[in-house]
Amino acid sequence: MLPAKITLPNDRHCHNITIECYKTEEDSPVTRLLKLFLYVIATLLIIVLVLVKPVDDTPYQEKDYYRKTLAQLGSDSLVKFAVSHKDTLRAGWAAANITPQKPAHLMGYGYKGDYTHVHDSVFVRTVVFSKGGKKVAFISYDFMMVHPALAAAVRQATELLGIDYFYFTAIHTHHSYGGWATGLGGQMIAGIYNEDLVQYIATQTKKSIQTAINSMEPVDMDYQAYALPALVANRLVANGAVDSLLRVVSLRKKSGKTGLICTFAAHATYTDAKLKGLSADYPGAFVRALEADTAIDFALFAAGAVGSHAPVREGTFADEKLAHFAQQLAAPVLANVSKPHTGNTQGVFLFASLPVALGEPQFKINERWRLRPWLFDAVFGKLSPQITLLQIGDIIFLGFPGDFSGMLYPRLQVPKNMHTIVTSFDGSYVGYIVPDAYYHNDNQEAKETNWFGPYTGSYFIEITNRFVQAVQP
Repeated sequence: MLPAKITLPNDRHCHNITIECYKTEEDSPVTRLLKLFLYVIATLLIIVLVLVKPVDDTPYQEKDYYRKTLAQLGSDSLVKFAVSHKDTLRAGWAAANITPQKPAHLMGYGYKGDYTHVHDSVFVRTVVFSKGGKKVAFISYDFMMVHPALAAAVRQATELLGIDYFYFTAIHTHHSYGGWATGLGGQMIAGIYNEDLVQYIATQTKKSIQTAINSMEPVDMDYQAYALPALVANRLVANGAVDSLLRVVSLRKKSGKTGLICTFAAHATYTDAKLKGLSADYPGAFVRALEADTAIDFALFAAGAVGSHAPVREGTFADEKLAHFAQQLAAPVLANVSKPHTGNTQGVFLFASLPVALGEPQFKINERWRLRPWLFDAVFGKLSPQITLLQIGDIIFLGFPGDFSGMLYPRLQVPKNMHTIVTSFDGSYVGYIVPDAYYHNDNQEAKETNWFGPYTGSYFIEITNRFVQAVQP
């Protein structure tokens, strides 16, 4: 550094002033590059410390959330009601159109804006069961899922109809509309929350429930399952195991009218991802194929164990292929719909729910690292899921808060001579519930939407089996 002197002239107000200046050499290019590198490293370290942490692979049995759920299993509040076999089972059903008056946010396959046309209308379908003075509304929406905000709006809108409990589910179509989810995360997935649209859905749901109540009659009930392995594939593991059963509950009124509740494990993703039309996908076509038969008054579809399962479609999409797929799915039902019922409706009529405690969210960014829980909670909020159970005679419906994998079905344990029917999207959502072995699978559903750690599948299976056992009369 070279000193320099500057002397200011003297005048009557000041003395001569000498200022010494030092000229500093500029940083060399190498020095500037090094500083930039250190700045980037420091920034990355801050991001790591603030935003990410390692995936926690501690066994769930060692966690507080597991012990909390076990404590819930000992609660008397699990069973909301249990009616004895002496009472008569009654049921009624109805559907209501929930297609909006104008286009809404198209939900599925990433952001696409509003749908451009109505390929086929979407509906809410309801079966109301009653026994011993208790009523349960079994409700399925032609939506991707049922958000807690929508479930709350429906409960509020129908509080004067005398429904004791609600069993929610959806068909999981990826071509229906959103606008019914609150919170940042919900609106990132389903579009901006639309209060008017939610109230419209709630009003239409109320109409379907009221019509179902008005049509109630004594019913007998039957269960059938049809293996259709050619229609479903494992999309998580190539050539992996699948739940290939189409499960059907047939309800026959004394008047002779027949209503059906059907579940299948294939994702409702048969239609082309690029299409921008509103559609109930193959479940809508399946229901239409059933209701076209004069022997069937009503049909309801619910997504079964859809986690890791996809419909089999060869080649490019075409409406004719969709119709053919639906006809194949409907064929065994139509062939047996008029057969005598042999099911047992004289057993217990029971509704129960189990609040499920959760550990820290583990939204993975790669195999070893996840976002910090505070960031996940800031986007999606604190989740409060539950497992719902509806038992009617020898049939147990189990509603799960997410995409329950069909690969887990064989691990469910129910009493002998009972039939178990899994449905997904019961009014809350925790992501995918898949076998532990596939937690680190590179498939999108295991990588990005398995939100609560490597043992989520085993955790849900254990608490569900304990739950079923705990509520048996």
